[in-house]
Order: sequence, then structure tokens, then C-alpha cells
Amino acid sequence: MSNTATNNSNDQTELDFEATYQVEGWRGIAWRVYAWETKPDEDTWWSGYEAPTGMVLAHMVGDDAKHVIDPVDLIKLEDGSYCPECGQIGCTAYLLG
Repeated sequence: MSNTATNNSNDQTELDFEATYQVEGWRGIAWRVYAWETKPDEDTWWSGYEAPTGMVLAHMVGDDAKHVIDPVDLIKLEDGSYCPECGQIGCTAYLLG
């Protein structure tokens, strides 16, 4: 599996699905992006394919609730700038363990 994926919509956007992000408007928490959002369209019933919306599906680190995020709101984080267990940006408790 590639480390980058390209959205198949009209505005081609590269996104690193292996990276961790901060989301604009959700300060202090790290996020992981896991898929491009798709929705059924008028051809889905016979083709089985869904249309990309241009949005991504993501979850907060340490949580599994699905959120739909606009990729322009993603800010890539440096490794070590967030806790890989709780997801809090700036938390270093994991280094003490």
C-alpha cells in the first residue's frame, strides 16, 4: 500500500495516510486519516461504485469515532509532538513509561 493517496475528484489532492495531523478548529488533539469519503450517486445501484466527495474520514488518536474532515483543514504533525496513546498534542507522558 502506498504512503500517499490521490483523491479522484476534480481537485487532485495528495494526502499521506501514514502521517498524523492536527485539524483546524480542533486544537490540541492529533488525528489519523484513514480513507477518502465516498457517497452513492445515480450510477451506484448498477456500477457498485461510489463517488468521492473530496472529504476524508478521520479519527482522533486514542478514539475510534469517525469524523468527516475537509483535507484543507489538515496540518501535518511531527513525530513526537503528540502522545501516541491519548492523542494530546504536547503530552509527553508516554516518554516516562
